[in-house]
Amino acid sequence: MKKLFSCSVFILLAGCATSAKYEAVLDSWIGSSELEIVRSWGPPAQAYETGGRKFLVYTSSRNVVLPGTAPTYTTNVVGNTAYTNSYGGTPAQNLAFSCETTFELSKETIVSWSYRGNDCTAF
Repeated sequence: MKKLFSCSVFILLAGCATSAKYEAVLDSWIGSSELEIVRSWGPPAQAYETGGRKFLVYTSSRNVVLPGTAPTYTTNVVGNTAYTNSYGGTPAQNLAFSCETTFELSKETIVSWSYRGNDCTAF
């Protein structure tokens, strides 16, 4: 019962995470310093400069494996021979999630952001 409850809570919480909330989090960083973002988010995966601007790139990725279901078996006996057939069941599935967030800085201050991926969400 505890396991079922834990799974239900996880599903409910995961449903609350949205990209709109993630965008609100990113908006809250506009005007912050490079030092503040690095202190909070850690060192970026990549940093580069072009056109007098600096860009900090943060990435995250994860895999979730959904277990499959076993097939159902039926056995029929004809004379002295047993015939077993299977039906149904599903294979396991691997779901890949990722998010890449880029902050643009001008004079060490965050002026804009962009993101891409299927896991750019916040609660």
